[in-house]
Amino acid sequence: MSFNPFSLEGKTILVTGASSGIGQAAAIAASRLGATIILTGRNKEQLAATCALLANSGHRQFAADLLKADARDALVDFCPELDGVVMSAGAAAMRPMRMADADHLRAMLAVNYEAPVLLTQRLLARRKLKTGASLVYVTATAAHLSPLATGAYAGAKAALVSTVRTIASEHAKKGLRANCVAPGYVDTPMYAALDGVTSFAGNHELFPLGISAPEDIAHGIAYLLADASRWVTRSTLNIDGGHSLHLRQ
Repeated sequence: MSFNPFSLEGKTILVTGASSGIGQAAAIAASRLGATIILTGRNKEQLAATCALLANSGHRQFAADLLKADARDALVDFCPELDGVVMSAGAAAMRPMRMADADHLRAMLAVNYEAPVLLTQRLLARRKLKTGASLVYVTATAAHLSPLATGAYAGAKAALVSTVRTIASEHAKKGLRANCVAPGYVDTPMYAALDGVTSFAGNHELFPLGISAPEDIAHGIAYLLADASRWVTRSTLNIDGGHSLHLRQ
């Protein structure tokens, strides 16, 4: 029998934000590699549409607003023991700091930091993560590139990166791994909404490989979920088409 370290056969993976964009692509990619997927998002119809795209069978869906504590608890109750989690739910809004009020800051922190961290806390407290489980958090290159008008969004993602590193350290003795995937600009509905607010035409020239598709990010996520990355933790995998190369020279 051949050995494939990239296979997800026999693994059960929870994917948040699975109704569209990177979360949807991650769920599809993981299912094609053999995983059983627990999908969650706020929209039941979109979740059902994603579920119909998954390979194989046995997948389950649970609609939940992860900003609400009771919804997080209900999702954790719904989940079996997990081999992996993809925290993909998030939102971006552009606003110069001179116009960033408290509501804007709270909104960016709530969806991009508090929701994934508090869901992780519940999964850990309820012992829903198997030994050797892999946690993958979708952050953004904005966390270290800090583009204009993204102060609150970039700050929330940077905070998430730091907390993920702490989670990895605290639970390494139990074999749990925690990593981030940091996309640049990705062709998703969220990106399209931002492009409608401000023009990214000039920024496109900064990407040697062009703008990413959701599948490009999903394949990096699948690697971090698989045994192929079993020695990788407390790390951030940039998938940005070369946008941040000049920062690493």
